[in-house]
Parts: sequence; structure tokens; C-alpha cells
Amino acid sequence: MKSRDLKTIYDVIVTEYKMEHIGEGRFLHSFKPKTTDTLYQFEANGVAEMEEGERYNIGFREDKDGRKIVDLSCISKSDSVNPMLSHMYAKEFSKARHTVNKQKNDERVTHEATDGYYWGKKYAWREFGLVISKDAFYAYLEQIGHPKVPCITENPDMAFSNDPSTAYKEEGLAEAMELLITTAEKKTKALYKSPHYSKRFSIRGVEAITDKK
Repeated sequence: MKSRDLKTIYDVIVTEYKMEHIGEGRFLHSFKPKTTDTLYQFEANGVAEMEEGERYNIGFREDKDGRKIVDLSCISKSDSVNPMLSHMYAKEFSKARHTVNKQKNDERVTHEATDGYYWGKKYAWREFGLVISKDAFYAYLEQIGHPKVPCITENPDMAFSNDPSTAYKEEGLAEAMELLITTAEKKTKALYKSPHYSKRFSIRGVEAITDKK
């Protein structure tokens, strides 16, 4: 399934955690959030992946029968950050605002590129980079040499204001962010490092993801 099928819920208190052997060393894990009777399931080995009574952020998908299947790579305790869960949530957050972002980009950003669609830097971050800070997003794209062109961005809050800026080519932006997050390794309590980016950077938790500054 594609990542856009992923749904997220956070600060879930796990109750009724069970493991049922289904053969060949595999177990069906299941639990219910404390506040609902909704059943969540996933297959794994015989080691518990979650703790009864603990709080978690989770990502899950619904199969064709309506069952809620948890993605093992998208389980994290509420007091910690799961990079992939945050990245997938950020993509869903941006997807919900795509129409507005594109309209603003079309109306306010002008450039002379003819080899594809380009996003003004602010809108590029809102579309593809919300899982990290603006500064880290721009610095990462600069380091990997992502295609860019000079542009002019109109500031609607200031009459007759046309600010010189940068626009990034849409092609490859999603893949660049996917590469950064999937290769991120935790180096301190709050900072990560990737072999594709020379600086340490923070990855936002689900609750902290926003398109504001």
C-alpha cells in the first residue's frame, strides 16, 4: 500500500494487549485504546511490541475487510519521536492543504524555468518538508544540489512588494525527503544524523507538525 493510505492516531493508551499464535513462529498482536472498543491488529513474532497501559502514537491502515492493521514501523511511545510516523503524518498534513498551497504558489511565485513545476521555497517546505524545520529543509536541498531557480515572490501583506527568492523543482523533492528520513539515525535525545546531510537535525513529533513558522 502507498503511504498516503496510512492513518495516524496519537496518545493512545493500550489496553487488552494480546498475542495469538498463528503458526510458523508468527503471532497476531491486538489491542484496544482505553477510550474505545476499536480493535487494532498486526502480525509479528512472539515478543510484545507494546506495553499494557502505556501511551503510544501509531500509524495504521484499513484492509479490504475494514480491519485496522498497525504498521510496525509507525509505533512510538508518546514521549518519543518515530521518524517514519512523523514523516507520513507530515505528508498527510500537506496533502490536505495542497490545493491552497498550489494556488498561492501559482499566484505569488514567478520564475523563468520551463523544465517542470517549481515551488517557491516557503511553499516547497509546506508541501514536502514539514517533518523538519525550514532552515534544515533549505540547507539539505542546498547540500544535495537540488535543482532551483531564482524567483520573485509577491508578499500580499505589503503593497508593491516583490521579494527575490528561490524556487525548487518539484521533481525529486518527495524522494529527497524520503531518503533523508529513512536514513536518519538518532545521535542525541533530540537530534538525528543522515549520511546524506552533514548537519544534525531534529525531526518533529506528530503533535508538533505545522506549516507555521
